[in-house]
Amino acid sequence: MKKIVSLVVFVAALVWTWNVIHTNEAIGFETHAGIQTKLAELIKATLTAKKPNAKDLRIEKLWTESMNDNKVRAVFAYKFSETSEAGEALEQIIEGEAVLHREPTEDKTDKWTLQSVKTTNDIVVFSEGSTVTPDTVTPAEATPAATPATTPAPEHH
Repeated sequence: MKKIVSLVVFVAALVWTWNVIHTNEAIGFETHAGIQTKLAELIKATLTAKKPNAKDLRIEKLWTESMNDNKVRAVFAYKFSETSEAGEALEQIIEGEAVLHREPTEDKTDKWTLQSVKTTNDIVVFSEGSTVTPDTVTPAEATPAATPATTPAPEHH
């Protein structure tokens, strides 16, 4: 009896692993690669339009994951250099994420639409150090303002 049960369990496991390996994903590898390429192009175009003085754009991180059959989450981080108004060189790092939704089409091509984009972290790195000094304070400004008199609390005996 144990041999029959073992054989049934083995065959069931074999059929299950066969189905797992041979099922197609709803969102394939090529779709993820295409979304990542388009997002990189969109980041570059948006940066060029909003910050024309930016240079040395580098996509540091860009990956996608399926949320369900019609929704993809993309996580990104990119870095670029620019010159501040004071003439200092600085590097800015922006991290964020986007959610894309698959739109139904009449032909067999996938159409993905950005549903939301948000930046989660903006970091500015100054290439050259800046010296910060406090303003000179005159003695009249240094004296603390008069504090209002407080009435002592009544004593309880």
